[in-house]
Amino acid sequence: MSATHSVRAYSMGAMILHWLIAALILTQLAMGFLMSRVESVPDTLRFAMFQWHKTFGIAVLTLTIARIAWRLFHTPPAHAPMTWAERAAASIVHALFYALMLVVPLTGWLLVSASSTGIPTLLFLSDTLVWPHLPIPTSMRATVEAASENAHVILAYGFGLLLVLHVAGALKHSVIDRMPSFSRMIPFGWLRRMPSSAIGVLVSVVLALCFIGGGLLISRTGGTASVNAADLGSTEASPSGWVIDKMKSALTYTINFSGTPTAGTIGKWDAFIEFDPDNLGAAKARIVIDAASIDFDNSFVRPNIGGDDGLQTATHPLLEVVLDHFETAGEAYVGKGNVLVRGVTVPVSVPFTMQRDGAGRAIVAGTAELDRLALGLGLQNDGKGEWLDKVIRVAFKLEATPSGPMS
Repeated sequence: MSATHSVRAYSMGAMILHWLIAALILTQLAMGFLMSRVESVPDTLRFAMFQWHKTFGIAVLTLTIARIAWRLFHTPPAHAPMTWAERAAASIVHALFYALMLVVPLTGWLLVSASSTGIPTLLFLSDTLVWPHLPIPTSMRATVEAASENAHVILAYGFGLLLVLHVAGALKHSVIDRMPSFSRMIPFGWLRRMPSSAIGVLVSVVLALCFIGGGLLISRTGGTASVNAADLGSTEASPSGWVIDKMKSALTYTINFSGTPTAGTIGKWDAFIEFDPDNLGAAKARIVIDAASIDFDNSFVRPNIGGDDGLQTATHPLLEVVLDHFETAGEAYVGKGNVLVRGVTVPVSVPFTMQRDGAGRAIVAGTAELDRLALGLGLQNDGKGEWLDKVIRVAFKLEATPSGPMS
């Protein structure tokens, strides 16, 4: 009994950090298992789950830094009486836990940073909490991505094994040896706790805040290089059959992301149109779009729009749609031609309606569907359409006046 009563509990800070990290690790292991079987996860949850996994990984890394600092200022309580082999095993398991609490999140961070997808990490799904990628040379990314992915998976399984050993040891001491093992780490237990050091509390909190705050500050101040928008001029004086009133016209698109329709905008474009409903054989239309002006209402996809897996705005600053064949479709019309995106040309069919007022002013509205995979968009990020739908739905509404006499 005297040996039992001589056992003390951990300090309160150690207990709080222990249970927070334990809860996060268990959550991470469960999420990692689901992520390896992503097809079983509903579309609306998949991408968010990956972002939460990254958020919790950074949280584990931050809390582990605080826990190591806490350990430096707080001596853990002595073990309950146990054999030499049990003490050695316990010490090894604890050392491996500390190592894995650092290495597993770091390999995940490396994996995200080296990935060709370039998808940002938004902590807690917040646009204002962007976590930076580690600086990895382009020539090394493929190697680092493969190595870090393998290490992350293998070490995660190691984490699971260590948890089993840790819990088994605690149960053995509590149930078989009748020693207070779990009680040493329970905040409301009957054991007397080790004292907490004010300087230890301060250092632990400051280091954790410096790490998380420094990472967020790097992202906020680092920024990304902007692409100069191509000067497309104005359609107001264009040699077109129609003069587009851009203040009353709009060119937009939507695409399903994680099962939810998400809007995109096209900021800068010009249209050159020759169209007479009574002379469809001579009709033609050309729309030129500034690729750098295309935006998307999703923080995960937006950074990739202009990159290598997106529109490649650095080498292909313009998108172009050319319609050279028109036909009627009931009371509407269909324009057929091609769309050129990042050097890739695919056929397109554009159904639309046209209404004219007494002054000859026309309102044209229509839609078109594009296969992003046929255009080479997002093949690396999501070549199967698991999160980002394969179909891009473009919608337009144009108000225009004839630039000359129309029959």
